Amino acid sequence: MRAHANKSPVQKRKFRDSVMKVDDATSVVLRFVPEMKGALSKKFSRHWTWQERWFVTQGAYLVYYDDEAAAAAAAMASAKPLAAIDIRHLVSVELEDPVTVRLVLSDTRNSYLLRAESNSLATEWASNLSKRREVLLAALKEAQVEGVRPRSGSSVNVKDATLTPKTLATITDDELMALSSIKQQFASENYKELDSALCLRFLRARKGVVPDAIEFLRQHLDWRRATFPIEYEDIKNELSKGKFVMRGLDRDGDVVIYIRGSELGPDTYSSLENHMNMVFYLLERVKAEVLKDPMDKFCIIYDRYDVDRAKSDNDWVKAIAAALGNQYPESMKRCLVYPSNRVFRYIWNVVKVFFDPVTAAKIVMIGKQEELFKYVEPSQLVKRVGGTDDYEYKTEHVDTKEMMSEEAKNITRVGPPPQTVY
Repeated sequence: MRAHANKSPVQKRKFRDSVMKVDDATSVVLRFVPEMKGALSKKFSRHWTWQERWFVTQGAYLVYYDDEAAAAAAAMASAKPLAAIDIRHLVSVELEDPVTVRLVLSDTRNSYLLRAESNSLATEWASNLSKRREVLLAALKEAQVEGVRPRSGSSVNVKDATLTPKTLATITDDELMALSSIKQQFASENYKELDSALCLRFLRARKGVVPDAIEFLRQHLDWRRATFPIEYEDIKNELSKGKFVMRGLDRDGDVVIYIRGSELGPDTYSSLENHMNMVFYLLERVKAEVLKDPMDKFCIIYDRYDVDRAKSDNDWVKAIAAALGNQYPESMKRCLVYPSNRVFRYIWNVVKVFFDPVTAAKIVMIGKQEELFKYVEPSQLVKRVGGTDDYEYKTEHVDTKEMMSEEAKNITRVGPPPQTVY
């Protein structure tokens, strides 16, 4: 089991020496937060089995070993722990019960549960990790405003663009070098300077293969030149129908976008081109003005209430699939299709051939309301799908930012403006 865990991509990324190194800046901001170590039982929230491990706070990470002896041996030999949890990526740290601490992860719907021997010990761990997270995020926010220096060996300028401290905490050295190659290639072709987050999305979409990423990105840049600008007045009528609505956050803290199936269908738009221009207009606003970080993703809820056969539109499905797969890769975290009955699941098995495999794998069929609540809290869901939010869509909210969370309204953006052409 352990060998399998060490082979996962996440493990490799977490254990890079340049990431796990406790740098001077991290040591300084955490100087008043005591380090902790000790035995805790741990499990993922969806699993049944508890495992006892030896946990140690290590700068921005909570790492664990088989036992105390393994931790001591690792310290002497500079060996790697079984796993490392990046505290900066935790959504929250809370007491699940008197002896259990829940660590809610930002990149998965799962959570770590840590069980201590007593309430006082559980409270001490929860308090320490919560304070550690608070200090680290405050430092990241300050660094994001002031800029951060690129790593040695890379020509990528991260001070003025989109490689925020949050991204730099997880990016690999190979990816940094690949970004340099990609940006140099397009500079030689007289494109405007590309922002690093854009390049990173396309690089990851092509599994780090630089030539493939360059070709993939080139078609996107050509598409942007042919598509933008899209004027608000040209898509205002289509936008007013409320087919796409931004509202609320999922349990990971990511923006939720509703696609209202009852408002779709070939008879609801003057042309598919105009409809897709509205989609592109919205996606550009979401990425430039709503997402907290240029590398953040959004969650889609495809609302199937009151949807009948007359709403089926294969041309629309193909167009949406092409948009997400070819022009906005690594942007959608998942799409929750609710409610999904047996008939629709059969239909999905037919139409999913229009989606690239990576995007198709992110489509989740939800049959029961309780399943939807695993991804989004009821307070963050509109009443139409079983939540408690009584929000009513209005076209003008797109420009007044009424559809955003209060936190999102006040964030200083670091990416390029909507509809940028390079």
